[in-house]
Amino acid sequence: MTILTEKIFSEIGENLYTAVLDNGMKVYLIPKNDFQESCGMLVVNFGSLDNKFTQNGKVRNYEEGIAHFLEHKLFELENGQDVSELFTNAGANSNAFTTFDKTCFYFSTADNLSENLALLQHFVSDTAFTEESIEREKSIIGQEIDMYQDDADYRLYQGILENLYPKTALAQDIAGTQDSVAKISVNDLKENHEVFYSPQEMALLVVGNFDKDVIFEQIQDIQKGNVKDVHHLERQKLIYEPVVPQKSVQMEVVQPKLAIGLRGPSLSVGMSTLRQELILRIFFAMILGWTSKHYQELYENGQIDDSFDFEVEVYENFQFLIISLDTPTPIAMATNLRQYLDKVAQSSDLEDLSKEHFEIVKKELYGDFFKSLDSIENLSAQFINHLSDEETYLAVPKILATLTFEEVLNIGTEFVAKSDATEFTILPK
Repeated sequence: MTILTEKIFSEIGENLYTAVLDNGMKVYLIPKNDFQESCGMLVVNFGSLDNKFTQNGKVRNYEEGIAHFLEHKLFELENGQDVSELFTNAGANSNAFTTFDKTCFYFSTADNLSENLALLQHFVSDTAFTEESIEREKSIIGQEIDMYQDDADYRLYQGILENLYPKTALAQDIAGTQDSVAKISVNDLKENHEVFYSPQEMALLVVGNFDKDVIFEQIQDIQKGNVKDVHHLERQKLIYEPVVPQKSVQMEVVQPKLAIGLRGPSLSVGMSTLRQELILRIFFAMILGWTSKHYQELYENGQIDDSFDFEVEVYENFQFLIISLDTPTPIAMATNLRQYLDKVAQSSDLEDLSKEHFEIVKKELYGDFFKSLDSIENLSAQFINHLSDEETYLAVPKILATLTFEEVLNIGTEFVAKSDATEFTILPK
């Protein structure tokens, strides 16, 4: 019988229990008995980047958006019933989403954790869709794609990714395109389900008020009947084409929207995505965040407003920074920000890059982390972002404690200096 491994995080008062079942599924349990609510998340290592792969030596190519399409269709049971209704009847809220590298199905409930957890594991294990239901779904997803394309903020984000990673799946909507979705077949969906919805490609996270031994025994009982042949899977490598330096489109917006993107270099060998993300979040908060002198000057001069934001994304095979804002002067602001980033890359002798500021920003990240522990959904969502790392999300305080000003400064300035930059602007029609 598989044994749970306990890891105690005494500094934050949390315990994590992990196991790898005989069928290859990874299990993570975080009991929080001072909460009434519980959350279950089933994570599948199948995202928008996985439409091309090699399985047991055979190259497989599928249409863009197939992971998202499969996420939608698994909610439909053989009798046409929507799985969401079953979760609702069992007192749970449920949903799902697809990202670049994963598909996640989840629920939250104050009661009936065992019933909902069983449903979560069972409904993704088989397919029940037909040609008719697939054609119907294509229309629904097509409308979803159109809806996102009409959203200016989403179009800004997708546009900067298209510039950063041209001719890759990252440059495409996670849902695919109208053309790619139209070409997806029942057979395509079933083949991908067979490959990716295998226990070896899955992780199950449960957070909340439960008895860990009871829940783990239930999970093991259910997974005994879920055994598939082990396969060797090679995912497609991300090929870096030259970035598109600049692009603009017109939409129905009140004032222009600007995004500046930096495509960072590959991660250093041995660096976890979690540690790298924390380093970059600290560094860019120091030079672009609300506590920085540069931010305050821009804000007080009316050059930026509350729409100004930056986002750091770190994955095993790629990492990027996106700065976004609404501005009546996109050309001037793009010049201002890019000149400032060039200055950062050339010299770390800036007022914002001080040890005192480093400690302030680090304390802010500590606060964000402890705040996330107060929300079952937030904790779960953060935790699944770093399942490939040896250090899980619960290690954030420990990692922050080991980060030095010099390490953050060196890695941050190297990121800026070695990054490829681009701009994407949405202009009013």
